[in-house]
Amino acid sequence: MKKFNLFLITYKFLIINSFIILYFITNFFDGNRGYFSFQKKKIEYDKLTNVEKLLNMQNKKLINENISLSQNIDLNFLDEVYRQKFAVGKKNEKLLIIK
Repeated sequence: MKKFNLFLITYKFLIINSFIILYFITNFFDGNRGYFSFQKKKIEYDKLTNVEKLLNMQNKKLINENISLSQNIDLNFLDEVYRQKFAVGKKNEKLLIIK
């Protein structure tokens, strides 16, 4: 026990500094704002930006559809909607109107 106390007294500065350095290294890699947490948040951010882009495109599409169906009714758009809903004709089929 006497040797252990002597070791602690002589190398106290070295022991404390090594524990402090070990603490900082573990928090750098594995803390709340550490490297691994940063990488997870970066991946999640990329996924959310992709979702945001997709939702913006869908929003623009719905805004265009809403404008087409509101004040100035677009007959071509209505024809496309009828074909999609009621399966009248195929997608790339051309329609000839004979009067």
